[in-house]
Amino acid sequence: MCNLSKGVEERGIARGLETGTLNAIRNLMEAMKLTAEQAMEALKVSEAEKVKYAGMLKG
Repeated sequence: MCNLSKGVEERGIARGLETGTLNAIRNLMEAMKLTAEQAMEALKVSEAEKVKYAGMLKG
């Protein structure tokens, strides 16, 4: 696989994981009436990524 297609593939995988995590956070918030922070703790989201996901939830 060439470097370009490898990079495209890696970005696609990263975006899919990001979307899945964001959906999981929203689902926990809705179904279990958790705050965003509680949902991220339940999913064991790293401290570095919590800021990113918190921003995505607002926007």
